[in-house]
Amino acid sequence: MLVLAVSALLASQAIAHGILSWPIQRTLPQDQQNGYTYDMGAVNVNLGPHPNGDMLCNYLPAGPVFTQTLTGGSATIDFNIMNSHQGGCIVYISTDNQKTWQQIGADPNCGKNPENSSRAGSINVTIPAGEYKAVIRWSYVANNGGEPENEAFGGCADVVVSAKGSNAHDSFLLLSQSEASQLPRSASQYWDQSCTAGATVCSGDDKHRFINTCVSLAASGGFTGGSSWYEYPCPLGTTCKTVRGVATCSK
Repeated sequence: MLVLAVSALLASQAIAHGILSWPIQRTLPQDQQNGYTYDMGAVNVNLGPHPNGDMLCNYLPAGPVFTQTLTGGSATIDFNIMNSHQGGCIVYISTDNQKTWQQIGADPNCGKNPENSSRAGSINVTIPAGEYKAVIRWSYVANNGGEPENEAFGGCADVVVSAKGSNAHDSFLLLSQSEASQLPRSASQYWDQSCTAGATVCSGDDKHRFINTCVSLAASGGFTGGSSWYEYPCPLGTTCKTVRGVATCSK
């Protein structure tokens, strides 16, 4: 299948990249199918055609909330780094539509691994208490002597915070040089690019742990617009179920 072949080629070419794996970050339509070549790209060096959004969030606008409601207090955020190039990570939160950012956690050594190696890691953070909508941003700046500057990677996740929420979750692997992704990519519609924004479908994995949501983005900047399915895990303790044609994660 041509799409599969192209996606495999693009994934194999991904180098020196990093991505936020939890909370579930915003994505460019069709990029998951292409091995995250855009979402994992450096926002400041040679990033491909992109929308007219905030550079700190990979130029991607606010989108759906893919993560369960979180709660104030201690939590961990997860990331994957391909081809570690030294450097450190910082985690921020914005409660005013990305006008200002508050640091909530950091790991100055997140990129200190053998060159050309992959890493899945976590960072301890403290989420401010309250009832609000927010954006959590993960930032990784490499220290590899890049030109004209060190590569900077990031990802933003739209979230809701409430006293009734939960920060518990399973870690999962998006990409690695030595291990297969844990995303099943098993829904029959996964490679379809004609889905309707907001539609949902369960993945075909035998444990029903993953759900797909159709994401769509209008043309802006250098991005010509498009739609695709976006696959991510259901919250811990839930599975994907389909009722009257609508897939949801529930206990």
